[in-house]
Amino acid sequence: MFFHLAILLAGAGFAVAQSGLSSQCQSALLNISTSSSAACLNPSGLISLVITNSNSSSIIPGVNTWISGLCTQAACSNSTLQSVVTDVISGCSTDLSSLGVITTDPTAIVTSIQASYPTVRQLLCLTDILLTTHCVPEVLTGIQSATTTLSLNSIITLVTKLVSGRSTGIPSSAVCTNCTKAAYTVLSQGLPGIATAAKSSFSSECGANYTDGQMPSSIQATAGNSSSTTSSSGAIALSVGSFNMGAAAVAAVAAAFAIFA
Repeated sequence: MFFHLAILLAGAGFAVAQSGLSSQCQSALLNISTSSSAACLNPSGLISLVITNSNSSSIIPGVNTWISGLCTQAACSNSTLQSVVTDVISGCSTDLSSLGVITTDPTAIVTSIQASYPTVRQLLCLTDILLTTHCVPEVLTGIQSATTTLSLNSIITLVTKLVSGRSTGIPSSAVCTNCTKAAYTVLSQGLPGIATAAKSSFSSECGANYTDGQMPSSIQATAGNSSSTTSSSGAIALSVGSFNMGAAAVAAVAAAFAIFA
């Protein structure tokens, strides 16, 4: 299933982050992060998440900053996505291969990402209008309150438990929320194959009403629909070495999503 694959890739991502990305991949990611055309991905917010987090501190403030900035940007155009993905594949082919990611057909990868990007972006930008917070940090905060600080280290532990089939100790009350119901609804509309594959798990965990396709009234989709062209952004000053931590941070976010998906 898609989410099992996400968990495995996130876990593998931690392994790569801990051992270090190749210099070629670091360079490619640095170039992308300083490109004005990539502003639609809010790379500065992602870098802030990377360089301000230690292995033991919560990733949630950084995730909130990144998503808040991301959702105020215009959506990436297909040409921007193609450029970014192509550059990552070209510069990080060895690193991706070590994760078991097959990159021999870049066109297929680009097409898949272009097709899923609008739905993923809409999901990331879901907002709880009652609490005036984005749903992703809200759900992560609920999981953190019910378990432990969602640091890079603790998420590695959670991923290890998930991969081995052990209980994560996350209660249904932290998972079955209006935000995650809204996320499922967004998936069912934009990526129905993924939603169908996950429906049984969601229903058994949260009840049949959870997968009825209805958007909770307190949740709004706040992602703008217009595509970006070229926007200006200040250069981001950082060393390529910080991308080792960056890979871990990105993997941590991916793993956190997979936990309640």
